[in-house]
Amino acid sequence: MGGVLLGSALLGIDTVPMEGVDLQALDTEFDLRSKGYSAVAVVSFGYRSDEDFNAKIPKSRLSEETIFSKA
Repeated sequence: MGGVLLGSALLGIDTVPMEGVDLQALDTEFDLRSKGYSAVAVVSFGYRSDEDFNAKIPKSRLSEETIFSKA
């Protein structure tokens, strides 16, 4: 998956791995099992819009002290 994400970025294509996907539903919908395949991950591909107001908003991040502990 990392190769797909990196390769797409080099081609100017935006990608994002998706969580919470029902992989068994994908197997069923596309009849993957009968073809010898099984879904293991989902990646969406696309191009960002110049009209996307969210792209220009500064991202907020939690401080390192909040995320990491010295346990």
